[in-house]
Amino acid sequence: MNNFIRKFIALASLMLLAQAAAAEHPAARIVKLVNPVQSTGIRIGDIMERTVVLEAPAPYQLSRSALPMKGSNRDGIELADLQIEKKDTSQASRYIVTLRYQVFGHASAPAVMTLPEEAFALTGGPQGLSLKIPAWRFWYSPLAVADITTAKGNLQPQFRPSIIDTEAHRVRLFGFLALLAVSALALAYYNADSRWLPFMNGPFAEAHRRIRRLPVKGVSSWKITLAALHEAFNRAHGRNLFAADIGAFVEQQPQFARARADIEAFFAQSGRALFSDPPQDADTFMKEMAAFSKQLRDCERGAA
Repeated sequence: MNNFIRKFIALASLMLLAQAAAAEHPAARIVKLVNPVQSTGIRIGDIMERTVVLEAPAPYQLSRSALPMKGSNRDGIELADLQIEKKDTSQASRYIVTLRYQVFGHASAPAVMTLPEEAFALTGGPQGLSLKIPAWRFWYSPLAVADITTAKGNLQPQFRPSIIDTEAHRVRLFGFLALLAVSALALAYYNADSRWLPFMNGPFAEAHRRIRRLPVKGVSSWKITLAALHEAFNRAHGRNLFAADIGAFVEQQPQFARARADIEAFFAQSGRALFSDPPQDADTFMKEMAAFSKQLRDCERGAA
């Protein structure tokens, strides 16, 4: 009886020592293992990914030299990529190992294939440790079954792509082209000084072209300018236009209403220049008359 008690006490002591040692040096372990989501319908060339989270107690480290070889091929399963992420704590090191496999196996009928078992060695401690992740099975589906005799006899009908209705785009295109043409004609009508369209030959358009061709420093240029403008007013009015008739002229042709003040100022300036006070600065006078004739031309065309 005494021997039995002594043996029991010795065994209990050993167990307590083992538990204390385990508590002091926690064992390496697999914290998490994530296998591919899809296990059926796998075809040649597909990529399958496994993620394993390992925890190694200090001072153990994952042995990089003992890792699976990238590019190794086992039974038609090639390790295409291997990535490791390490996170250290005071008591352990955690490794996140991502393994990407590519299927190169071939079978003429559906078959069960396997991602291989992998072993990870841990070094740096008093003794070597190893962790293993089990093999993982999946169903491989061939691209073509074994009893296909000819490709032609097994072709599947193809659907033609639906025809895009371009009518709406065509209508928009023609609308934009028409708008572009109208805009170009409007710009030419408002701004061009040439005679290539009949409706550009209004009295003030002709007067403006004539004034622009006159030399700025010519002795009689300012007289020709005044004469050209008075002639344009007379033609637009249908008879001689005097200062007292400006109101009636604007009422008959309202497109000149916005320039009425400038027209009245022109008639007053013209009277002074022709009868009592000719312009002292011919250059400035010619520039002002060129701008005034352009203003009248724009009114004539409805652009002002």
